[in-house]
Amino acid sequence: MNLLEEIFKKQYELNKRILKERHGQDYDRLCDQNENDPETAQQRIEWILNYNRAQIHESIELEDSLPWKWWKDMDEIDWENVRIELIDELHFWVSKCQLVGLNPESLADLYLKKNKLNQVRQDKGYGSTYSKYDENGVEDNKRMDELL
Repeated sequence: MNLLEEIFKKQYELNKRILKERHGQDYDRLCDQNENDPETAQQRIEWILNYNRAQIHESIELEDSLPWKWWKDMDEIDWENVRIELIDELHFWVSKCQLVGLNPESLADLYLKKNKLNQVRQDKGYGSTYSKYDENGVEDNKRMDELL
């Protein structure tokens, strides 16, 4: 098992426990992409938003660990705390991936495609001579397979 698979497995176990013990919900059902009844879909959306908000707040905690306030001196940076805040963000990021059906393999595949598309965008002058939209208004993200 590679490290990314281990991270996903551990996060799955933690989320399954928390949702069952604290919220009486079934994380297996929420992550099952074949479960698309309205109640499950609504709960999945709620948890994606919960995890997203939590990740944003962890990001704010990360910012507060760094000297971004130009009006205030920061004598020392706690780099260990910076690392911990990044790991906290990772917990919630992986949770969102699981809820939308991304596992380590599909995540890596999609990442590699998107990275290649971003390279193509840069090669073609993204923002100046290259538009991510085609003549029909369809974004290149939706056409990745045909473009790559």
